[in-house]
Amino acid sequence: MAGNSFAETIRSGKPQIGAWMHIPHVIVAETLAQTKLDFLLVDGEHAPIPPNGLLDILPATERYGMPVLYRVSWNRIELIKAALDHGANGIMVPMVNSGAEAVEAVTSAKYPPAGKRGSGAWRASNYYQRDTEYRRDANSSLAVVLQIETREALNNLDDISSTRGVDALFIGPADLALSFGMEPGRLTPELLDACRAVAAAAKKHNIASGIDVASIDDIRRLRELGLSLFTYGADSSFVLDGGRAVAKDFHDAFITK
Repeated sequence: MAGNSFAETIRSGKPQIGAWMHIPHVIVAETLAQTKLDFLLVDGEHAPIPPNGLLDILPATERYGMPVLYRVSWNRIELIKAALDHGANGIMVPMVNSGAEAVEAVTSAKYPPAGKRGSGAWRASNYYQRDTEYRRDANSSLAVVLQIETREALNNLDDISSTRGVDALFIGPADLALSFGMEPGRLTPELLDACRAVAAAAKKHNIASGIDVASIDDIRRLRELGLSLFTYGADSSFVLDGGRAVAKDFHDAFITK
């Protein structure tokens, strides 16, 4: 991200597309880092990648200049600071439902006086060789993205989005659909209304908004609503889709119908 930090790029509202990393292996990280996606979203909530899994992943992604947003499993300071101390470019916090929870996430990610993150960014500061410079820049250069995934969160959008230090709100469509009593998978009118509300709250407070999409075709109308930070697909789905495409092409070419 020459010239800009990942957080600055998110805050700019420039459209970005990332993919999820669920497979905890350095080969997957190194391969995805060469895709020309804008970022990788490494999942520590619903995939077996705890913060210490970043010790293998980050050297592989950094080799190709690929920013990594790490989703912690829950809004807890020990998870947030561990991910950042390893060198993640930002954190995503799931299930943020109130202004108080937003404050907790932000202060866990920021050094004093803006937060309560403790000094000790061992790898992020290149083993303390750049500790002063890292701490000087960390509060503005590391992204804090909060997930909106429940009716409660929608009811508290203004409190959440007005929290100083939040860079983006990110809709979790599957959990939000479940919160509405619906099956996930479709961009229903209810979800579109939620997207509109999240985008409006984010715009009001000069932060970005985004969502995970089930189809690239949905991005244009979501972009028109004001969303700019998108994810589509995951490492496991890319493997499945690629394998199935080869099998289909083979059978279509050589099996007589």
